[in-house]
Amino acid sequence: MILLAIILVISTISPAASSQGRVGVVAELTSTIDGGAVEVVSRAVNEAASRSSVLILYVDSYGGYLAAADSIIRIVVESGVTTYVYVPPGGKAASAGALIALLGKKIFMGNASTIGAAQPSPSDEKTVNYVVGRFRSLAIIAFNNNETLVRIAEEFVTKNRVLSAAEAVTLGFAESANSLEEVKQQLGLEELVIVGYTVWDHIISVFSAPIVSSIALIIGIALIFVEFVQAGFQGYAIAGLVLILISLYAMSIVPVSVFAISLLIIGLTLLLIEILTPGFGAFGVTGLILMLVGVYETIISESFGTPSTLTLAVAVGFAMLGGLIIYVGYEAGKARRLKSKTLREKLIGEVGICKVRLTRETPGVVYVLGEDWTAYSTDEVIEPGTKVRVVEVKGLTLYVTKAGESIDESGKPRLQEG
Repeated sequence: MILLAIILVISTISPAASSQGRVGVVAELTSTIDGGAVEVVSRAVNEAASRSSVLILYVDSYGGYLAAADSIIRIVVESGVTTYVYVPPGGKAASAGALIALLGKKIFMGNASTIGAAQPSPSDEKTVNYVVGRFRSLAIIAFNNNETLVRIAEEFVTKNRVLSAAEAVTLGFAESANSLEEVKQQLGLEELVIVGYTVWDHIISVFSAPIVSSIALIIGIALIFVEFVQAGFQGYAIAGLVLILISLYAMSIVPVSVFAISLLIIGLTLLLIEILTPGFGAFGVTGLILMLVGVYETIISESFGTPSTLTLAVAVGFAMLGGLIIYVGYEAGKARRLKSKTLREKLIGEVGICKVRLTRETPGVVYVLGEDWTAYSTDEVIEPGTKVRVVEVKGLTLYVTKAGESIDESGKPRLQEG
């Protein structure tokens, strides 16, 4: 909860803390354009908006998924943040990367870099026409309706055209820059803030792969089914729901708002379940983690840097409720531990029946408290049918002595001789 409070405080004060000097926020898109890239851009846009700074999309990618590219376009356009694109020396902005590059007010390209080759797969007429329309709509804005440059952007799709950095600069499609430092100088910026991939972004990227997301969905459904056929609550359904949610979110099917709220609800449910178990165990820790991820996703999904009053109210409310549940669960678990005996305390002094002959050196089997236990004798040989008393417990092994009474073949007790 302290971590959550820190996040909220930072998110609210960051605009004031960053008011000095022109700042450029750099979103590193150096891998496949997928759900992970959407996370990076969302975080970078939020940072740029909070600092009232410009956004620089650092693109060095062979492309990726159209749904992810569409999500990035929507995030950037809706934010209203001034955006530039930089393709590093030897880099590439291919396929979905080329589409994202057209978000830039200016495109900067380093030596030996390339842009283009955006024919979609599958390349049926419907898909091609949609992608051409996407490229055209962005190019019209990027190049102030320059028909020559707009046509080149369309040919990235229709003819798989590729421009080298030299060609792009000559045609006026891009400007030359061989480092981020050059870009910073050309834009008159004083500072660059880099936003790269986090562990969470890489997880989302993995789940964005169709084969991975499909397998995860199948496993998630299977876990829910297993939960229903098991006796009592085992937690399989929760794991299944989380897998399904992450998969759908990574495929850009579930919006971030639904994803975040779902994680918060599942997290709270796990914390409530934790109250029913002694101590602070797996359900409580997992619930807390899911709640933090849910709040994190809610914060970075804001179109502007400062979270809305509603977002803050919900986040604080969940934090307080989560803290209350954790406290109650902890106190309840502590009370249960005080009241309940340990396994050793329950077993010592209990009387049972010897089922398999045992000695001090050779283990046998005794029946105590409704279960069979491996046991050793503490002093003498004990034959089957003899009543025994537990005098020591080490791990799951019992040490017993005769209880002074045994069971004869008729099932009636008889006193031991001697």
